Amino acid sequence: MKKLRKSAALLLAAGMLTLTACGGNHAETGNTGEQTTSVKNGETKGSDIGERVDLVMYLLGPRPARYDTVLEKFNELALKDLNCTLTVNFIEYGDMATKYPLIFSSGEEFDLAYGGTWVNFANLAQKGAFMPLEDLLPKYCAESLKLEPEEALAQATINGHLYAYPTNFYTYSAYGVTVRGDMMEKYGFDEIKDIDQYMEYLEAVNAGETQFSNLAAIGQDHVLTDIYIESKGLYPVNGGQYGIYYIDSSNGSPKVIAAHEWEGYEEYLNKAKQWSDEGLWPKSALSIKDTSTDMVQAGVAAGGFGNFDQGVSNYQICDPSWKVRWYNVQPNVNHLAYTQDCMVVPSSSRHPERALMLLDKIRTDETYYDLLTYGIEGEDYRREENNRYTPLDTAMFLPEPGTWGFRSQQFYLVPANAPDDYAEQKQALEDITVENIFRNFNMDTDPVKSEYAAMQNVYSQYNAPLRLGMTTDVQKDLAQLAEKAKAAGNDKVKAELQRQVDEFYAANNK
Repeated sequence: MKKLRKSAALLLAAGMLTLTACGGNHAETGNTGEQTTSVKNGETKGSDIGERVDLVMYLLGPRPARYDTVLEKFNELALKDLNCTLTVNFIEYGDMATKYPLIFSSGEEFDLAYGGTWVNFANLAQKGAFMPLEDLLPKYCAESLKLEPEEALAQATINGHLYAYPTNFYTYSAYGVTVRGDMMEKYGFDEIKDIDQYMEYLEAVNAGETQFSNLAAIGQDHVLTDIYIESKGLYPVNGGQYGIYYIDSSNGSPKVIAAHEWEGYEEYLNKAKQWSDEGLWPKSALSIKDTSTDMVQAGVAAGGFGNFDQGVSNYQICDPSWKVRWYNVQPNVNHLAYTQDCMVVPSSSRHPERALMLLDKIRTDETYYDLLTYGIEGEDYRREENNRYTPLDTAMFLPEPGTWGFRSQQFYLVPANAPDDYAEQKQALEDITVENIFRNFNMDTDPVKSEYAAMQNVYSQYNAPLRLGMTTDVQKDLAQLAEKAKAAGNDKVKAELQRQVDEFYAANNK
């Protein structure tokens, strides 16, 4: 399952801007145009494993209680096959804002780390945080590279260098809502088609129920605004949530605008104020660190935003009597960039070759993969029929602990208690998937780093409360936001991002 892992991501994005030197100078400055990579499959893998090495890997999320036991078994295999062992450090979601960028900027020596678009992969790559892999992958990941889509490698290539090894597991941009089926039945809702209908459902529940302390599961990491804007056809320039700038292609050619400049933003803010005034989320929402998934599963919310995998996770964990359901609320569904989840080798690594050999083993040997992903068979999980599995004690080992960066299409198991129509739901998303070339775009804020940092500060101070309806005068506060943004250098940032988007569009719109 893919956990909701974007707590503190807004702060994380701001924190990346302080990362001016990451222990390497591999990255070139400049815009991302048409990407190519020289990686070729099938070349001979290096096999110099005479010296024992101890590798270190960083993953995101909570460390399972039984992880050390599982890792001990994993290391028995790694020591026998590759003469290496692996130490895994976890960065908790609440610490991501400070600790994740710090591991790259501090010069700490380690060998592998989770990366992804939502943790500013492109920004870090352009600052030299990662080792280029175009020459290393063919030698040390030859087997797994045979299963890697060329598109995935292209998406991980920035300024001619391959900076990550993406998962080969495709996911969807579809963000939807997890809702309580028992509440839908009680208040006469057969389905949820869009965000407005979802909010109508919450309003109905709010009028008749008192047991929910945060009805809409809104906290620091909320994506309500982002998903609302995207549902209207705009695309975030940063490729994920918590951004400032969007691409508006409604008039044919792509135009970069700030969120507050979108013609529908005031209408959204008025709705947000109405929802806030009605009590669909508490006034303390901006200080709540619990994720949407946390709140839904704890029963303090009647619904929450999340992607398809998060919906499946909620279905698995929530009380069956709640009859949890997931509905897509975005009309334009794309395959997410493969770099949504990837693995990177930091520039500080002393053992990149052995690290990649181990990563190749994880991605091609099911025994290695299953240990890190599901635990020890018979102790942490049980295999079922039809490529499904049952976790035996999620309190001791929650499946997929930070392993999304090497998630494998080949070895992925579906939770046994996933919805019966799991395959049908995935196919329904596939059926409405459309191509979006901007999924391959990586913005570069370095040419306007001061202005971009200033814009982030402005949005953090003035837009964060406004987009949750915490205002007495929408028009006045929106005008203030626009004024502060202009003073921060909004026009300069837009001009630079527009230049990059235009270059990318000209090279890739074929």
